[in-house]
Amino acid sequence: MQSKIYVVNALNEREPLSETKLINSARRSGADFVLAKEISKDIMMRAHDGITTKEIYGLIKKELLKKAPQVGMKYSLKESIRKLGPTGFWFEKYIAKVFETYGYKTKLNQMIKGKCTDYETDVVLKKEAIKDFVFGECKYHNEVGTRVNINVILENYASFIDLNKGKFAESYKSKGYHVRKMVITNTKFTSKAVDFANCYGLDLLGWKYPKDKSLSFYIEEQKLYPVTILPSCDPMTLKIIYDKDILFAKELLKPSVDNLFKDQNGFEKKLQQLVKEARILFQ
Repeated sequence: MQSKIYVVNALNEREPLSETKLINSARRSGADFVLAKEISKDIMMRAHDGITTKEIYGLIKKELLKKAPQVGMKYSLKESIRKLGPTGFWFEKYIAKVFETYGYKTKLNQMIKGKCTDYETDVVLKKEAIKDFVFGECKYHNEVGTRVNINVILENYASFIDLNKGKFAESYKSKGYHVRKMVITNTKFTSKAVDFANCYGLDLLGWKYPKDKSLSFYIEEQKLYPVTILPSCDPMTLKIIYDKDILFAKELLKPSVDNLFKDQNGFEKKLQQLVKEARILFQ
């Protein structure tokens, strides 16, 4: 009889390997039950005690890309957001474009005066139709398992108290805007961070949080997949794409994309491969 196999997660915690969790993991990105079951059985056979969640993720992704490429790309959505780095600049630009898709006007890296001092704000969001004004603080992390803790929330709450009393915020409130502060991350929040934010009215937007309107929800709803979700998008390719201010994979399907990259010698084959992958993703 085979002894129980334990998985080690990003926090170095051990838990029993679960076939149900493997199946659900594959199905969340769109795999049908038959394929998810097939992949999970294969991993159950190949797994060893102490296998990491990262290794399991890699095995599932590899099989999905081979057997259901569209599903395989969607499976790597969270990873693709981490690949927007290595710094937080492109994550901030990506977040701005996500909100623009939902009707917001955005400005990046604004120095805004509160009642007592100035604050650098990552992204300012404004939607006139619903009188919503947001001071957005982006917390990008490229390490698996990292969470936004309560210290970050406390700092943002303190800055918002001052910002909310400044002339800049007051000018919008006088026009009927609801002015708020939002901490936006590509990872998760600790339970203490969530409790404090909920208690004092600070908005949080992260991976799978809030449950019904999370960052992943907004991305999936409008198919705002980053270019980094495409398997052929390596760091060198990403630099070329960033230079053209392209962040969404679907932007590579625009008819004008060939002209946009005509000055990039030797990039034709790579671009063709990226476009091919983008078509599979959106088919």
